[in-house]
Amino acid sequence: MSSIYSFDFLNTYRIKGGMVNLPLAFFDSLNNPNPPEFQYDPGILGKVSIKLGYVVNGIMKSSDNKVNIIYDDPNNVKLMDTYDFVVCAVPFSVLRTFELSPFFSELKMQAIRELNYIDAHKTAFLCRKRFWEENAPYGNINGGISFTDLAIQSVVYPPDHIRCLSEGLCSADSPGVLIASYNLGQDATRIGGLNIYRKLETIRKDVEKVHGLPDGYLNTLIQSYRTVHWNAEPWFRGAFAVAYPGQKVNFLYNMLLPEYDNRVFFAGDHVSVKPGWIQGALYSGKFVANQIAMQTITV
Repeated sequence: MSSIYSFDFLNTYRIKGGMVNLPLAFFDSLNNPNPPEFQYDPGILGKVSIKLGYVVNGIMKSSDNKVNIIYDDPNNVKLMDTYDFVVCAVPFSVLRTFELSPFFSELKMQAIRELNYIDAHKTAFLCRKRFWEENAPYGNINGGISFTDLAIQSVVYPPDHIRCLSEGLCSADSPGVLIASYNLGQDATRIGGLNIYRKLETIRKDVEKVHGLPDGYLNTLIQSYRTVHWNAEPWFRGAFAVAYPGQKVNFLYNMLLPEYDNRVFFAGDHVSVKPGWIQGALYSGKFVANQIAMQTITV
């Protein structure tokens, strides 16, 4: 129901040039003293310091009712900064290993310990031609997903040739990126845990089976690859939260509540009603920003 209610997924969108442009846009805006998208006096904006390569590993309440953040610099030197407010967007799967002093509220700590995260794996092949679009028994596919019973689970096809201004611009002979495997749960753990040679061989063979291609057909077509296994990513340790029965009822409200006398706030898709989607992260981020703004007005 949470995937349907409010019709967020009635129309989904892609960012031209890749989804990486979303965090890059935030980065550029935050570093700009006069961002063009801000329609008010830029003088009311504060200064932003973004520290790349610094690893946060602790959140502590200070004696003067502020918040201390414990972190390591790129040389693994332990440092500490003090803040009036903190927005914690760290996944609970990572927050579980943080040093928290004192502990958060009982239900918040239980959610951090128990909220279920599902594993996921994705491997993309850069192919020198789009065999899946060719006018052949194994082709005529433009966009969409093939769901399978194989370990790869699903194959995702790029939709950029669906609406072409000119047929010559959308030839099946042009290079294309195929999501050769996108799987969740145990299959993600099993495929993701293979060494890179066995992983690519398994995925290639499964894609060939899905399309009825002879063994080794893709060997000359695959130019490069990218692969990610979310359980093995140090800042994720799981793809996204998938609540067990009862966990939303028991945890979700308390997951959003601030801690340390309304000094530490929580954001991210995992504390939203739309986990696993950027939309959930945006919702929670705006909600928390408004909470802090309202609190500073009354302080």
